[in-house]
Amino acid sequence: MLKEGTQWELKSLKIAFFIFGIISLYFILDNIFLNNSEIPLSHIFKWSVPVVWIPFVAIGYIYLNPKNYPYFLFTTIIAAHLGTFFFTLGGELHIYYMEFDERVGQGAWVGHIFRIFFLIGITALFFSRLWAVLLWLFLSLIQPMRQVILTLQNPNVYFESDWKTIISDGWAINSFILRENITFMIFFLIIVLGIFLSNRNLVKSMVKAERANAVLGRYFSPEIKDEIEQSDSDLANQKPKDLDVAILFTDIVGFTKLSEKMDPKDVLALLSEYQSIMIEAIFENKGTVDKFIGDAVMANFGTPKSHGNDAQNAFDCALAMNKKLKEWNASRLEKGLSQIEHRIGIHYGPCVVGNTGSDQRTEFAVIGDPVNVASRICDACKQFDTNFIISKDVADRIGVQDNWKNIKNFEIRGRKEKLNLVKIYL
Repeated sequence: MLKEGTQWELKSLKIAFFIFGIISLYFILDNIFLNNSEIPLSHIFKWSVPVVWIPFVAIGYIYLNPKNYPYFLFTTIIAAHLGTFFFTLGGELHIYYMEFDERVGQGAWVGHIFRIFFLIGITALFFSRLWAVLLWLFLSLIQPMRQVILTLQNPNVYFESDWKTIISDGWAINSFILRENITFMIFFLIIVLGIFLSNRNLVKSMVKAERANAVLGRYFSPEIKDEIEQSDSDLANQKPKDLDVAILFTDIVGFTKLSEKMDPKDVLALLSEYQSIMIEAIFENKGTVDKFIGDAVMANFGTPKSHGNDAQNAFDCALAMNKKLKEWNASRLEKGLSQIEHRIGIHYGPCVVGNTGSDQRTEFAVIGDPVNVASRICDACKQFDTNFIISKDVADRIGVQDNWKNIKNFEIRGRKEKLNLVKIYL
């Protein structure tokens, strides 16, 4: 019951607030031009309800948030029905000042009593919680039931099924209309609950779609995400496929020693800022964020499909990463913070691309030997005193000509076949 409100629930309740505000304004105008009651208490009831409701809905509209949503929802339901009760009572007070014999037409009026239930009850569809809908409908039933009981207290009122008598006698309650109204109420309750359940399932589907969209935004650049959405491809259920992919790894130099001297919150803040900068460079170059492993960032280029020269995109991304890191360090220097250095390694080769995990947690992943090799290449930067190394497979696809040095027959740990690397000077 006290679960925080979702964005859909907040929007729905805010729409309800807006409508309640319009209704309150209407009642104020109605009181100005049409309230002719001579009973002071009637004026108080009919004026106080809209006057109190307008600031209430304004406060709700402004201050409603996920945390206070359950309280606002419950308060709104109670306040709305209390307001309806007192406003209606203000219009009924003149009846209480009459003798039973003076209440002519009270029996005939029973056929119109249930209109208020249908009018108020339909508002339950603004709520997306079952307890709120049931509470609203229950309280909505009280008003017509109260008026029926009030009518039946008059000894002059009686039930009648003969049309001639019903038409000619205002004390007669039309049995057929009363039975029909009760039937309509039952069907109305069933239909409202049915629509509520249908809407709730629809909202759940939309929330699920939004989450899926958020996942796409986490991995893919906005351009690639839009392309996936427009193609209507179901990435979540897509079968694994073989693709030639460029894999890029980065990690922060001396991160362990750096983090030992820092508060854990500051470490998280540093990682978050670093990763944000790296993601920006990845997305700018049509890359996909694969995962974060401590201070390391893994990205791939060529998923969910190739975008031309994926090796070139990975290389350009590395250049952009170094440029952004330099700009970030300049900003850190102005704040008196330590400089951050990182290493980058890139490899290119055939991988298996697809989703891994279970229904509870699914992750878009790239698996294959090039992933391990790219990680080893990044580590190799320590051995060759540099911060940027690519494999010869990458170099052959981008035509590196300047500021480079070949590293032949580099032995990758855990791999029999040796690899030629290219050390890039920036």
